[in-house]
Amino acid sequence: MASTPVANGNCPLIAGKKIAAMTRTAALQRLGTPAILRAMRILITNDDGIHAPGIAILARVAERYGEVWIVAPDTERSGSSHAITLYRPLRLREAGVRTFACDGTPTDCVYLALNQLKIEPDIVLSGINPGPNLAHDVLYSGTVAGAIEAAHWGVPGVALSHFSSDEGALAALEAKLLPDLLDRVIPTALEMKLALNVNFPPADTAPFAGIRVTRLGARYYSNDVHERNDPRGHFYYWIGGSKVTMPDIAGSDCNAIRDGFVSLTPLSDNLTRDSALAPARASLAAHLDLAFDA
Repeated sequence: MASTPVANGNCPLIAGKKIAAMTRTAALQRLGTPAILRAMRILITNDDGIHAPGIAILARVAERYGEVWIVAPDTERSGSSHAITLYRPLRLREAGVRTFACDGTPTDCVYLALNQLKIEPDIVLSGINPGPNLAHDVLYSGTVAGAIEAAHWGVPGVALSHFSSDEGALAALEAKLLPDLLDRVIPTALEMKLALNVNFPPADTAPFAGIRVTRLGARYYSNDVHERNDPRGHFYYWIGGSKVTMPDIAGSDCNAIRDGFVSLTPLSDNLTRDSALAPARASLAAHLDLAFDA
């Protein structure tokens, strides 16, 4: 299909008509039955780019639940976290039926899908990421950011990641494991109306032991820095650790994966550490009422 850029703040034309939200069925509020799941509109994004194998697998499986829309980065945006593009224009191009590529981050994609394309999805699925997003990974992950951005706008979001980056391992999810998981997770996401972070364990642990609802664990990377020299004599650097350690933390997503379970972690965009509020007030008690000099 020929590319159709979105410009001048106008919604793109599809078959000569502006994108219009379909009428919701009242039955959608009664969660948990296959008929209801098939009544949904689903928005899919990722951080690996619109041509990544994981998003194609997720879209094919999601089609059994309803109408699927894809708005995803036009190229790799892994590690983009919750970055939003504010200081250059963004461009959308039509890349297929109900499919758009954006030259921004996953956050940009969800923002434009909701606020420009007016897709009005019932749920946002982000992934499938080739590699886990556990523990501190969620702070860096564009996959997770796609789900959290959806929840920020009141739309349930589910980030999906697989421990393996092997395309064959991702493909193995399509036949049964991913549909079985979504049958369980989608109604939960719709009911809770928040972001869920889901990780599949390595393929060699299949059949998986089940699903565990978890908290974020701890996942530490070695502090690798690789220095190189370009043809003009200037230094450049590749960063990112190759060795990973995951401490044993009961109830964590890391432990669940290690035990062969799918981990499901409810997430929030509220980063306040509530347990530190009282100690912070106590530490600053002598200074809280002092005026600052101009």
